[in-house]
Amino acid sequence: MFNRDRSENGAVTIFLIVTFTAIFTFVAIFIDFARMYALQTKTEALTHAAARSLLSAFDKELVEQYGLFAYGETDENYIMSKVLQDNLDLAVRSDDLPLLRAKLDSSSVELLRPLGIYSVFESQIREEMKYKAPIDFAIDIINRFKPMAQVMKETSNTVDLLGKLQKLYDKREAKLDELLDNQKKAALTVESFSSLLPRSPSLSLSDESVSGIPRTAADLASQYADYQSMVEADRERELLERVHGMSIGFYQLGASNIFSEAGRSIMNAQVKHRDSLANARNLLSEVSEINEQMKVIIEQSEQRSAQDGYNSVSEGQSTGGKESVVGNQEIAKIREQSRSLLLPDDLIADFKSDIDGQALQLTQLQSEMSSMLAEESSIMSASSSSGSMKSVVVTASREVEVFLQKYVDHGSSNILEENAATLERYRSYDNERKQLENQAGAKLKDASNILTQLKELKNKLSQYQEQFDQLESYFSENRTLNQDASSAEGTEGSSLSQDPYDAGEDAMGSMDTFYGGLSGVMSGMSDSCFQSEYIANYFQYFDVSTLDELLKGSGTGKLEALSEQFAYDKQEVEYILYGFNNPTGNIAAAYGEIFTMRLAIRTMEGFIKNVNKGNPLLILVSALLYGVEKAIEDMVTLAQKGSIPLSDFMKIELTYKDHLRIFLFLHGRSDKRLSRMLSIIRMETGINPDERATYAKGEVTTAMTLWFLPGVAKAMGSVGALNGRVEGSRYYVDKQADFSY
Repeated sequence: MFNRDRSENGAVTIFLIVTFTAIFTFVAIFIDFARMYALQTKTEALTHAAARSLLSAFDKELVEQYGLFAYGETDENYIMSKVLQDNLDLAVRSDDLPLLRAKLDSSSVELLRPLGIYSVFESQIREEMKYKAPIDFAIDIINRFKPMAQVMKETSNTVDLLGKLQKLYDKREAKLDELLDNQKKAALTVESFSSLLPRSPSLSLSDESVSGIPRTAADLASQYADYQSMVEADRERELLERVHGMSIGFYQLGASNIFSEAGRSIMNAQVKHRDSLANARNLLSEVSEINEQMKVIIEQSEQRSAQDGYNSVSEGQSTGGKESVVGNQEIAKIREQSRSLLLPDDLIADFKSDIDGQALQLTQLQSEMSSMLAEESSIMSASSSSGSMKSVVVTASREVEVFLQKYVDHGSSNILEENAATLERYRSYDNERKQLENQAGAKLKDASNILTQLKELKNKLSQYQEQFDQLESYFSENRTLNQDASSAEGTEGSSLSQDPYDAGEDAMGSMDTFYGGLSGVMSGMSDSCFQSEYIANYFQYFDVSTLDELLKGSGTGKLEALSEQFAYDKQEVEYILYGFNNPTGNIAAAYGEIFTMRLAIRTMEGFIKNVNKGNPLLILVSALLYGVEKAIEDMVTLAQKGSIPLSDFMKIELTYKDHLRIFLFLHGRSDKRLSRMLSIIRMETGINPDERATYAKGEVTTAMTLWFLPGVAKAMGSVGALNGRVEGSRYYVDKQADFSY
C-alpha cells in the first residue's frame, strides 16, 4: 500500500538539498569574488608601494650638491621584485586567517624621463625653488630697485628722447652746413668777375687813350672813344696809308678776350648756381623734414611702452620701506627743454628766401652782363657810342658789386655769413658738447680696453680650454637628446660701444627690460626667476677680486699667477649665463654687462647733477660722461671690495653675485642655459643626467588559487564582467603604477 507520508518526506529532503546547493554555490562564488577583489586591491597597493620604494633609491650626490632627484645605479628590477616579495611574505606571516595566499607571479619596471630632458629638469628646479626664490628675489632684488623705479623711468625716457634727437640734430646741422657750403661755392664763381669789372658801387669812367691790350671791361669803356676815333680816321685813308692799325688791333684783341672770358664766367656761374642751389633747396627740404621728425618724436616721447614696467614696479607691494630716490621731476623737466633744439619755421622760410634771392641776384647780374656782351659786335665795328659802352659796364659792375657784397665779401651785409652766424647762435653749446663727447668716448675706450685685455688673456690659459671643450661636448649631447642640435652662443666676449650715446641707449634698454621683468615677477613668479635663483644658489661664480690688478692697469702679469681662477669650476654661473666656450669670454661678458648697468644708474645721477647746464643735449652728454667715469670707478671698487653701493642716493650694497642674479633674470630662461647647467652637473659629479631616470613605470602580476567554481569565474571574465584573468584554477591580477620625483 502506497505510504503518502513517506513520499512527502523525501520531497522535502530533495528540496532542502537543492536549496542548500544553490545557496552554497552562490556563497562560494561570493567568497571567491571577494577574494579576487581583495587581491586586486592588495596588488594595486603593493604596486604603488613598490614603485615608491624603487624611487627611494635616488642618487644622494645629486640631491646634496644640486637638490635634484634621479634614480641611482641599483638594479631597478631587483628592488621592485624584492619589495613585492617581502610584502607578500609579511602578509602571509601576519594573516590569522589566510584567505588570499597570493603569490608574486611576475614584476617589471621601466625607467623613463631622464633628468636631462628640459621639461623634467625645469620641473625639478621649480619644485626646489618654489618657496625660496620668491622670498630671496623680493628681498634682495625687488626691494632694492623699487625705490629707483620712477627716477629710472624718467632717465630712460630722457635718454631715449635726447638720444634720438641728438642723431637727428647732428644730421640736420650737417645738412645746413652743406646747404650754406653749396651757396658759398656757387657764389664764389662770381668772384672771377672782379678781374673783368671794377669793384665800385659808384663807378665813374673817364676817357683814356688806347695803350696796349685792354685787360678789363673798364679799360674797354674808357679807351673806346679813342679807339672809335682811330677807326674812323683810318677808314678815310687808303689801306697803305692807315697809321692806327696796331693800336686798333690791340684794342680789338683785348675786347675779344674780355668778352670771351665774361661769357665763360657767366656760363660757369649759371651752371654752378643752377646745380648748387638745386642741391641747397633739396637739403633745405630734408632739413625741414628732419625738423618735423624731431617734433613728432618730442610729442610721442611720453607714450613709451617701456614706462609700464617702471610704473608697475613702483606701484607694486614690497616688503621694503617707503623711501624712493628723488630727482624724477628734475629729469622730466630736461625733456621739456627739448623743443629748444627745433628750428623755427620762419628761420627755415628765411633760408628758402635767401636761396631764391641768390638765384634772382644772379639772374639780374646775368642780364646786365648779357647787355654788356651784346655790345661786342658794335664795339668791334666801332659803331656804338662811348656813353652806351660806359653805361653797360657801369651797370654790370654795380651788379657784380652788389652780388659779391651779399654772398662773397666778409662783412655784415653778407647774407650767407649772417645765416651762418644765426646757426651758430642756435649751436652755442655745440663746441662744449663735442668736447664732452670726445672725453666720454675716450673713457669708454678705456673701459673697452679692459675687455680686450681679458680676451687676450685666454691665449695664456690654454690649460683650461680642454675643460671648456669637454663641457661643449656634453652640451651638444644634451641638445641632441632634446632634439636641438644648435651650438653654443659664441666664442668671444661682448664689446662695449665707444659712442657715448649708443652706450647710454644700450644701458637704458637693458634697464627697461629689467624693470619689465620685475613687473612680471611681482604679478607671479616665472621659470626665469626660478632658474636664475637656482643657478645663483647651486653653482660657483668667479672671484671678481682676480680682476683688481687688471683694472688698476697692472697688466696681465699678476693675473697669470691667479690663472686657476679662470678654470670652468670657478666661473660656473658666468658660463651658464653667457655660454662662451673659453676661459675668459664669460668673465669679459659679465664685466661688460655690469659696466652697462652701472652706466645706466650713474647716468641717472648725472642728469640730476647737471640739470642746470642749459641745453638738453649738453645735459645728456654731461650725464653720460659722468656715468662713464663713475661706472669705471665702480668696477674698480667692485673688484677691490666685492660690492658697490647701488647709487649715490641709495647706499645699499650690491655684490658681484647680486649683479649676476640680475643678469640671469634679465636674460630670461633658455634651453641652452638648461643644457649648460646639465653639462656642469655632469662634469662635477661624473653623473650623466641624460641617462638618469626620474620616472618609474612598474608592472606587477600576482596570482591566487580559486577555491570554488573557477569555471564560473572564467566564464564571467570572458564576457568582461571580471577584472583580471583565470587560467585553470588560478586567478591572475595585472596592475601598473607610475611614479616620478
